Amino acid sequence: MPGFDLERLETNTGRGTLLVGNGELMVPGGLNVTLLGHYQHLPLVLNDGERDLGIVQNRATAMLSASYGLLPWLELSAQLPFVLWQRGEDPSAVGLAELAGQGLGTPVLQARLGVLSRMRRQPLDLAVDLGVGLPIGTGSALAGDPGPRVHARMVAGAVLGWVQPSFEAGVLFRPSVLLPSTNAPVRPGASSEIRLGASLATTGKGARAELGWRGTFAPDAVSMELLGGFRVPVLSGLEAFVLGGPGLGGAAGTPLFRVLTGLTFREEPPPRISFPWDARADQELQLTLANPERPLDQESVRPVPAWQLNALSRGEAGSAEASAPPRPNQIGPQEKIVLRGEVHFPQGSAEMPGVVPLLDQVVLRTLEQATEGYILIEGHSDKDSADAYTAVRRAQAIRRYLISQGIPATRVRTQAFGSDWPVSSHPATEQERQLNRRAEVLVITESTPPPTTQVAPP
Repeated sequence: MPGFDLERLETNTGRGTLLVGNGELMVPGGLNVTLLGHYQHLPLVLNDGERDLGIVQNRATAMLSASYGLLPWLELSAQLPFVLWQRGEDPSAVGLAELAGQGLGTPVLQARLGVLSRMRRQPLDLAVDLGVGLPIGTGSALAGDPGPRVHARMVAGAVLGWVQPSFEAGVLFRPSVLLPSTNAPVRPGASSEIRLGASLATTGKGARAELGWRGTFAPDAVSMELLGGFRVPVLSGLEAFVLGGPGLGGAAGTPLFRVLTGLTFREEPPPRISFPWDARADQELQLTLANPERPLDQESVRPVPAWQLNALSRGEAGSAEASAPPRPNQIGPQEKIVLRGEVHFPQGSAEMPGVVPLLDQVVLRTLEQATEGYILIEGHSDKDSADAYTAVRRAQAIRRYLISQGIPATRVRTQAFGSDWPVSSHPATEQERQLNRRAEVLVITESTPPPTTQVAPP
């Protein structure tokens, strides 16, 4: 048996689904580590002229992969696979030597270059992957090519409501493979392959479903695999996943079916949401966020400013507010609000939604005040059960970001109110419910008392 890498499935490192990336890069300093194992059934079947022989009937492999955000436009990753166990029929029937049961797979080093990003207000995420497979795998275990392999591909993704579609297209260059066939003693394997992929995943922070497709197209062989499954959060930053599905095609390494399972750990610092080259646009967006215009036809949407506390807590604004508990944070008579805005979140999420220039303005305004004043962050949630426990996390997420930008922790205060103080008391549409899923950010400083003139008594 000529030594070559039988594995055809390329898993994704970094952001995206297990099979296909979504074009996003890890934040600089972010780390993603994945440990997975998978089982394949009948990945290699040859014909001796009379019948099909399952040279590799069952195969179990494992892979350790990691990706690291080095620069805002550069992510580096590595994959290290292992063949844990494989079994099949005696290959001597076709004149081949017995296979090794274990071995090291082909290590892959990759660089992902960011081209477009939704974080920069662009319509989608687009990246270029450039990778090389090192020829140090165990060829006798069908886990290593005799020479290096190189791949290049484009990866794109976007978010459409509650789903995230992703696509990729690329080419793989690898050494030629000679295998026995039914028509001739040997046939040359393609030295280049076109590889396509697509995936569809649900968004959110809880359990998520994903479906991925991969296809390999070579002059003498075509193969495809369809894998579906789900991801479930286990601990903070840690997820478990399970996927499985069938394979179709005659290319070596395409199993009848495959099952994958494993764990992914991700740790990322808050992104630096700052665009100094577009200060005017940032200022305009900040003003829009700080002073939102309510459409006239949305009379049911009634804003509740964070500092209008006394009347509401006494119930003077109506019976709906009379039953709500009083807010503990009262803006004192010697304090004034110099900046106010809101950050809105998806349902059940406490992750900052993309570009938030408001927070950069908060950082600048606070640092201008030296040691005076403080920042008050109020977390709010919708009444929906999937969103009821995220108010604290939303306030803490913004607090972590502000501290990472240089704001002293002693100057950032947080308070969570759950769904007790909605913007829309009786939301009838998703837009109104989204207004309730928010964090209000206020920059508060001491008000300078007006000068007084003392008149000497007569």
